Amino acid sequence: MNLSKVKIKTTLKSKEENHTFDGYGIKNKNIITYIDNNVITKITIDNIITIERKQQYSLKINLKESINLEGKYITKYGTFKVETYTKKIVKTKNTLKLTYDLNINGEYIDTFTYNLEYSIDS
Repeated sequence: MNLSKVKIKTTLKSKEENHTFDGYGIKNKNIITYIDNNVITKITIDNIITIERKQQYSLKINLKESINLEGKYITKYGTFKVETYTKKIVKTKNTLKLTYDLNINGEYIDTFTYNLEYSIDS
């Protein structure tokens, strides 16, 4: 098994929001999972980067630079079509920086910048 405890620092910025998480998570191969404010957050770092958030809702977005990709947003009010257009992805050994536009049901919501820094906790 390829499980490691990781120290994580994330920021999510948009016009309306500036959210920071500082804590621990689990890294299993190319997937990092952590719990931020009771929301289970899972980042899959691959050819397409996937961000999943689950609480009373479920959000799954897919990101690949310069491409529109569909995702899913499931709430108690129904399922909404989510699209992302990824402006920029910067990956290093221990960081991930994403800039993307988010549309829900064909309507532009905002541009988000997501930064993830992680290190194996010893």
